Amino acid sequence: KPTIVYALFAAAFLASQFIGSRTLVERAMGHVMELPARTWRQLNWIWVAHFAVLGVANIYVVYNYSEEFWVNFKLFGTLGLTLLTVIGQAVW
Repeated sequence: KPTIVYALFAAAFLASQFIGSRTLVERAMGHVMELPARTWRQLNWIWVAHFAVLGVANIYVVYNYSEEFWVNFKLFGTLGLTLLTVIGQAVW
């Protein structure tokens, strides 16, 4: 189930690259800061990659580790990876 959610998020961010005048990231954060359209698109691509990586990592963990490890990965690993993505974007 989490893999499907991650895939849907990745697809939504990806679709916003090509549909509409603003990306999802710009729609969510555009009222907070002004950035060039190119930068919004780059940030959006980072979220596409982030959710795609989470989906692939989830599948890998499900099939190669115990259920207990998977639950911990789902709770703490994905949170950690998301925080790293947010911090990375803030620094960038």
